[in-house]
Amino acid sequence: MVTEQLTVVGGLLQESLASPMHGFDALGSDSIDSLPTPDSLRYGLFSFVAQADNPTVSFQTGVQTNTIYWPDGQFTGTGASNSRTLIGITTGDALTVQLEKPLKFGFKNIQSTGGLGDFEVFWEALVDSTNIELRDYGITRPILNSMTNTLSNLDLRGNNVSGDFPDGVTVTNNLYIQDNSFTGALPAFSNSMLRYQVNGNGFRGDIPDISASTTISSFLCYNQDDGVPETRPNVRVMLTGTIPDLSGCTALTFYHVGAGPAWQRGKKNQLSVASDFDVGVNLEKFFASNCQISTAGIDKILNKFAAKAGTFTNPTTIDLSGTNGYPTSTGLADRDTLVADGWTVELPALP
Repeated sequence: MVTEQLTVVGGLLQESLASPMHGFDALGSDSIDSLPTPDSLRYGLFSFVAQADNPTVSFQTGVQTNTIYWPDGQFTGTGASNSRTLIGITTGDALTVQLEKPLKFGFKNIQSTGGLGDFEVFWEALVDSTNIELRDYGITRPILNSMTNTLSNLDLRGNNVSGDFPDGVTVTNNLYIQDNSFTGALPAFSNSMLRYQVNGNGFRGDIPDISASTTISSFLCYNQDDGVPETRPNVRVMLTGTIPDLSGCTALTFYHVGAGPAWQRGKKNQLSVASDFDVGVNLEKFFASNCQISTAGIDKILNKFAAKAGTFTNPTTIDLSGTNGYPTSTGLADRDTLVADGWTVELPALP
């Protein structure tokens, strides 16, 4: 391996290993800090605790030749799937898988007989990847701030990844990072995206303007909670900004920028409604629940939906429950029009 590669590995590894490793604990130990770390001359891919004797471990990387250093030696993968039975491994052994070079074409579908206990990924092996799918593995390690990947898909649903989402990471198709512990600003939005699902984290700041996207089908930012205790009587604001004109988002079916259920007191997103706000006929679900939206904003939302009654492909839910504003008599008439059109319309309770 050339000197330049070793220098890159050392820097990335130092950044990665400085990150905390706490959280998911499949075997009941107090901490997963005891998991082995990668050799400093190789790229760490992931560590885990075996939950079966001689487990078979497999994962997909796309069409890429790479030398994989398993716990019992090395194995060169030449196809889309890399699989190995780890001879001599017993239940409870802590193991690390390493690579000769970073993965370029993706990392997904990790499987093992008996499961992968205390799983953690080492992001330095993924600095060049274009597709990462690691769903429901209990990952806690923050993504490296130095990563500048352009990813077609990033799926980290159901982990516990913490820290800010890196500014240099761009996702072009599908971003699934819901139900983690990300903080800081919301990830950048790309107009080519199909799905932007970042709900269930601790993001703060302005919501993206998606009005120029004709490909986005689901935009879900709701339920942001950074764990900071509530300080009543002031509400805790997580998301701010403007709900844009959605009429040009011709593929959009689900839009949710709410702060959570109306009964969940103490936090409300502070959002305004764009002066040119409108909706497309393919929109099926619109949620702005538990937000500080004015009466004028509530009226505008209901009016724009009602103006297209009879043309929506699949009317389902408009949820404005828990908002600060309440519709005027004009807004309530629009509500009645929408209910007759097949919509379920949730509004804040009258004082």
